Amino acid sequence: MALYMKAAEILEKAERKQGALKTLVYDSKFPNIKQLFALVCETQKFSCILQEIIESTKLLKHTKLKMNLAKVLVYDLLMGQGLKCGGSWKAVMMKHRSRLQAELARMKVKQKVSRNEDLLPASVQQSTGDPLPRYVRVNTLKTTVEDAVDYLKRDGFSYLGQAYKLEDLTLKERNFVRDQHLPHLLVFSPKTDFHDHFLYKAGHIILQDKASCLPASVLSPPPGSHVIDACAAPGNKTSHLAAIMKNKGKLFAFDLDAKRLATMSTLLLRAGVTCQQLANQDFLKVDPQSPQYKDVEYILLDPSCSGSGMACLQEDSSSSSSADREKEEARLASLASFQLRCLNHGLKFPRLQRLVYSTCSIHTQENEEVVTACLQQNPGFRLVPLLAEWPERGLEPLAQCLRASASKTRTHGFFVALLERHAKAESPNQEVQIIDPGSESHSLSVCGEKTAASPEESEVSYTEDKPAAGQKNEMDPVPRVKLTGGLEICRILNGMWQVSGTHGIVDVTKAIEDMQAYVDAGLTTFDMADIYGPAEKIFGQFSSQLKSKSSGSDAPPLQALTKWVPRPRAMDRRAVEKALRRSMADMQVDSVDCLQFHWWDYRDKRYLDALAHLSDLQQEGLIRELSLTNFDTQRLEEITSRGIRISSNQVQYSLIDQRPAARMQEFCLANNIQLLTYGTLAGGLLSERYLGKAEPKSRAELYTASLSKYKDMIDTWGDWSLFQELLATLETVAKGHGCSVATVATRYILDRPAVGGVIVGCRLGIAGAGQHISDSLRSCSPELRLTAEDVAAIEAVTRRSKDLMMLIGDCGDEYRN
Repeated sequence: MALYMKAAEILEKAERKQGALKTLVYDSKFPNIKQLFALVCETQKFSCILQEIIESTKLLKHTKLKMNLAKVLVYDLLMGQGLKCGGSWKAVMMKHRSRLQAELARMKVKQKVSRNEDLLPASVQQSTGDPLPRYVRVNTLKTTVEDAVDYLKRDGFSYLGQAYKLEDLTLKERNFVRDQHLPHLLVFSPKTDFHDHFLYKAGHIILQDKASCLPASVLSPPPGSHVIDACAAPGNKTSHLAAIMKNKGKLFAFDLDAKRLATMSTLLLRAGVTCQQLANQDFLKVDPQSPQYKDVEYILLDPSCSGSGMACLQEDSSSSSSADREKEEARLASLASFQLRCLNHGLKFPRLQRLVYSTCSIHTQENEEVVTACLQQNPGFRLVPLLAEWPERGLEPLAQCLRASASKTRTHGFFVALLERHAKAESPNQEVQIIDPGSESHSLSVCGEKTAASPEESEVSYTEDKPAAGQKNEMDPVPRVKLTGGLEICRILNGMWQVSGTHGIVDVTKAIEDMQAYVDAGLTTFDMADIYGPAEKIFGQFSSQLKSKSSGSDAPPLQALTKWVPRPRAMDRRAVEKALRRSMADMQVDSVDCLQFHWWDYRDKRYLDALAHLSDLQQEGLIRELSLTNFDTQRLEEITSRGIRISSNQVQYSLIDQRPAARMQEFCLANNIQLLTYGTLAGGLLSERYLGKAEPKSRAELYTASLSKYKDMIDTWGDWSLFQELLATLETVAKGHGCSVATVATRYILDRPAVGGVIVGCRLGIAGAGQHISDSLRSCSPELRLTAEDVAAIEAVTRRSKDLMMLIGDCGDEYRN
């Protein structure tokens, strides 16, 4: 009987909105969690049907049972696998079994259905038919994403790589992907169970819905900071904050419920959290002026809410009475008042810089209306735009906030807003304060460790200013290289990977405007991909605007290189052409100048099918140049031997990573294939800014995806002291030519055999756009020539590095090993 008593208790708590069903179940410490969770969820799903049966048969009157206990017993008796209890309870229920079964049959006849599921309201049937994926957050306090993936693969799971669109989250059993928005999140099929898995029991993974991971992710306090988790239990967000902080600093966590706090303490211990200070205290009674909290700069506020976003608590309100609706409105008003008090209280901490406010509610009263009221009362704070590529936004005018839902994001319903203090408080009578997405001075990094306007965030150190938009460049024409099919591209290409959002919040309108300065300077070649967020659409809109502004032939010709990066799957003609035409539509072109193809797994030979279809489409005029991205020499030979003409291969090539020179260079020279290189400036590390500096190690220092990636490459290549020698040598060479370290590093690669061009990120739509134009022009200018002495001095350092070909493999192997 313990199972039914506990299930009834949890349903009672859920009705009082004391937590989500899953949280309540796992907090219960019931011996068979899986069995309890299944019973609670199914009973909740059929709640309205069960209540009607119970009321029609007057079961409560005859048995003296309470409603929720009666529901779980009736569910198992009529719809489940039969009662699992004995004694008097079973005897009572069996006494009424015939009447209960007759009432269920009557309901089916009345509604002309044969299945129990068909009795459910339409909204419940819809959510039941499309279950949410199982999300697993890797706990980086104990492991890495890579190690977790490797362990799961050895455990029989099949890893499909990075997800890039919502459809990728529809997975078969034992398959999993890495989430497209949150890098430490893995996604599995809905019924995947990890509660008895070693990684879960050891605290290496946390079972947490994707939407629930958003608050800590967007707050992103740097290691060493002082942080408050205001309403902390059951603790998943607290452990997430600790992981982001790398257990360095202080994490104050408050909760009123002593029992929930005790459970949370156990969870944090299993997760390896050591920086926490737990307090069984009402956050509203915490003194912001206390010396204990004088250094608090970050607060995560996830207060009590209606829980209406939880899939298992969503109800069909269409049949609710007016009295029920009035009662619900009153409850929401009371919750909103409490939430606003919590939010206002949080903003009183004197050194607070950022506060993230979140709810698992779908109601405007608890979300946009609370934030709007708070901002009107606190003019010293404003909203920060979040995750430009997130598919569901806050309701206007708060589109900077995030919403989540089962239909649009494949998560529970959720709301997230990030408030930031700004230096100049505005008039208290003004409208809601929102950061202008087009303002460079306030564009925030998604990681949250620095504002994008910070001079430290510029990817490369530069020496000259950009030309004003619309002002024609007076320098010599940009050198070009001709690809196999006749397309002429600039030797410096404008890389658009940063608009994917991993280098800062991107204002799309400003990104389109920023492109003009590059074109005015003669840098007319843009490199993008279908996986770079809105990159293709940004190019398409800019190209269209450029043509409309110019008359006839006055519009400078642009060259658009894009990539197709599909997940390994069947590659028939229809699928390949569909992907191509989608890119064409976004780019607003009738044919693609250059289509660069990437494939994740060489063991899956269907990349040859895809390339054969792409070659056919090239013959039909839809593609001018067919190229590759991150393919190794062996596969290049395999592909070209089949008669497929390849124009270029985009690979990582820099003073740090010179693997292309080992094998690929020779093959490309023999087959008229150009190398287009990225990573040439190591994400900005190859610049004066890092000369003589201590080794960056923290997330706050390596605050972009590129910096983190190429710092790892430097660690593999050698060490920080050798890298410092390289920077010192480059600075000496740069001074001799009156240019920057970045210019010399770029020129060195441009001079390598088979290199057609170098791709330099252009930071469109965020701070720093256009700042490197003069350096880019100088690096490809015929006037800059590195002498034999310059090259010898540089190579005297690089020769002392490790053999990356031996450690990593050929070009692109870092994405496949």
